[in-house]
Amino acid sequence: MREFKVSRWTWFHLLSGLKKRGKGVRESGAFLLAKRGKSRVSKVVFYDELDKHVSDSGIIKFNGSGYVKFWPMLKDWGMEVIADIHTHPGENTDQSHADMTHPMIRIKGHLAVIAPNYAKNRWIKPNDCSSYLYLGSFKWKKLLSSSPLKLIWL
Repeated sequence: MREFKVSRWTWFHLLSGLKKRGKGVRESGAFLLAKRGKSRVSKVVFYDELDKHVSDSGIIKFNGSGYVKFWPMLKDWGMEVIADIHTHPGENTDQSHADMTHPMIRIKGHLAVIAPNYAKNRWIKPNDCSSYLYLGSFKWKKLLSSSPLKLIWL
């Protein structure tokens, strides 16, 4: 497992984007990118930039055609997805059955982060979110806040 780092500005941009997209009534999400082999988030790609209807139902339903656009972008930028994040209503950041059975990146070791309250509170800290490590075969491990795999303030 590895830590990943995010600057305060990037974290604020991420939360602001999630809040704007969710409008306080629906889930929103994004991919967190870093240069290949690095651990610092240097770019955020919101789901709706790849699939404009991803949150129309109120929950995340990402159309696979979004990946067709996304993979070449990653290659061109020399980047990789180091985590994904999406919001949930209320304080509960436990994975739903849909979250567990529909990982955004189906690669063992991928990290999924869930932020509370549709990201309406701009002062959400990384430790206010829950993190889940994908183990493969639709199995996950919830990471404790003391885990070495967490967001770090820079």
